[in-house]
Amino acid sequence: MKYIITIAGIIWVATLFTLYFVWPEKQMDVNNVAATVNGHNLSKNTLTTEGKRAGYHSDEYAELLDSAITRELLIQEAQRQNLDKEESFRLLLKTFYEESLIKTLMDRMYDAPTAVVTEAEIDAYLNLSGKRVTFTRLPVTVEETATIASDEGPQNEVLFDDLADSMKMLLAGLRPGEYQIKFDTGSDRYAIRLDKVVEDSGVQPALPDREHVKKMLEEYKHQEQIDAWLHELRNKASITIHNG
Repeated sequence: MKYIITIAGIIWVATLFTLYFVWPEKQMDVNNVAATVNGHNLSKNTLTTEGKRAGYHSDEYAELLDSAITRELLIQEAQRQNLDKEESFRLLLKTFYEESLIKTLMDRMYDAPTAVVTEAEIDAYLNLSGKRVTFTRLPVTVEETATIASDEGPQNEVLFDDLADSMKMLLAGLRPGEYQIKFDTGSDRYAIRLDKVVEDSGVQPALPDREHVKKMLEEYKHQEQIDAWLHELRNKASITIHNG
């Protein structure tokens, strides 16, 4: 999901500067006109504001203006050739609009306050370092309120420190016998049950910094909240998949 948002963000930034000059404008104050290209006025305020966003400095105004004039000439030529009336262009605008909506929505979700991480949660994570953990992946039911469909599934025994960070975060929040249901992309869901934790005498763990663990747990909890929110959206929606 973050990859999708990153791509949408790149497209958004690259396209915004162009569309700023394409969009219809109100009558412009003559004192605010930087240049007139075939009867179309370019605003000084727009040039200055967008120039700063694009990384231009005040001493590069001439370069910015020259770039804007070239851009305007290209836009006018594209319009003269009726490229803006072609279906492919309209689809591009539709895609830009939809990706901008998604980016704005997800930015607000990721900017929301992060979940609170307690000292006990940090201790639970650190206490597993250097230990061997046994856990099982279990199937869950497909109903809106997912439950365990079977007590049996693929079991793994591994050194806690060798696990992926996301799995470490999940297991650190469980006691032996407890499980947590995970929601992956789409409708995929499963449960992870912590079965056993034992000492590994051959390992001398290097404990990570508490602040680092706290930060990881905050990010993990935040992502879990977003995943649960996305899953809730799917559950509340009316979705029909048509074959053929």
